[in-house]
Amino acid sequence: MGGVRTTSHTHFLSADVSRFEAPDIVVTANNLHVTIHAERVAEDGAVSDSFTQKFLLPADADLLGMSCSLTPDGVLVISVPRLNPDPRPLTSESVLVISDL
Repeated sequence: MGGVRTTSHTHFLSADVSRFEAPDIVVTANNLHVTIHAERVAEDGAVSDSFTQKFLLPADADLLGMSCSLTPDGVLVISVPRLNPDPRPLTSESVLVISDL
């Protein structure tokens, strides 16, 4: 399970990748599409586990400022600043649940 949360200055994307080590995880961004792909390879070279999750960001996402971190419990958190953030505080928050592909 993963999600998208937006504050007045940042979009946060999250995904549970606890089955993988950090070197197994690749995050790519193309236009407003962010893809998380993780793959664990067995000793014989065969792929033993894989994970892919895709997000579509709003038009105000600043992909050049994107950063990510992996929490100790295996949740990948991607932070994407908003371009020209609205200085007014948010009155509500939307959380979208993203299912694995």
